[in-house]
Amino acid sequence: MGAVTELNSTPDVFRAVVQALETARFRPEIALRRIVPPHGLAPHAISFAAEVVRGPHRRDTAPGRPRTADDAPAAGRFVVLYDESCPQPWEGPFRIVSWFRSRTDAAMGRDDLLTDVGWSWLTDTLTEHGAQFTAEGGTASRTVERHFGSLTEHADSAQVEVRASWTPVPHIGPPHWALTHLGAWAQVLCTAAGLPPHHEGVTYL
Repeated sequence: MGAVTELNSTPDVFRAVVQALETARFRPEIALRRIVPPHGLAPHAISFAAEVVRGPHRRDTAPGRPRTADDAPAAGRFVVLYDESCPQPWEGPFRIVSWFRSRTDAAMGRDDLLTDVGWSWLTDTLTEHGAQFTAEGGTASRTVERHFGSLTEHADSAQVEVRASWTPVPHIGPPHWALTHLGAWAQVLCTAAGLPPHHEGVTYL
């Protein structure tokens, strides 16, 4: 992964976060890459993009059209911010900002509880992975796409989108707390994409 943050001018505590996150490795269905972080949110930041490359809700593409992240059953962004001044809303020097969306069938998309489910995917998975957090906040939305006229042969579809941020509560000892949070977030994508639980050494068809 190419360097985005100049480590020689980075505080040691954030340098450790960068080095830990650059070791992240996940199940083969997840394509993870480092991207340029958003500007102006904090003095230091590291950002990743990820998508689930296969799953039950992957969108079929037209012949000859290359696949994009929009075709993935789930995709998102994960950003770790660091500001040693500890901005008051953060309640700490670090803040994690994330966004993810997942495709689902139209029937589920019409369910009013889908947004609640999308938010619980995130908070429950963070808790289950031992990724401690506080001062969480965000939004969840759902959209249903219907086709008309010459496009009626396409099946209706829906998606849920969750934008969230939270303050990590660092723990002592391995794995590094930032890796725990990224790992939990990656699992959220898998859950949202409808993938079964992953176990090392087991092949999924």
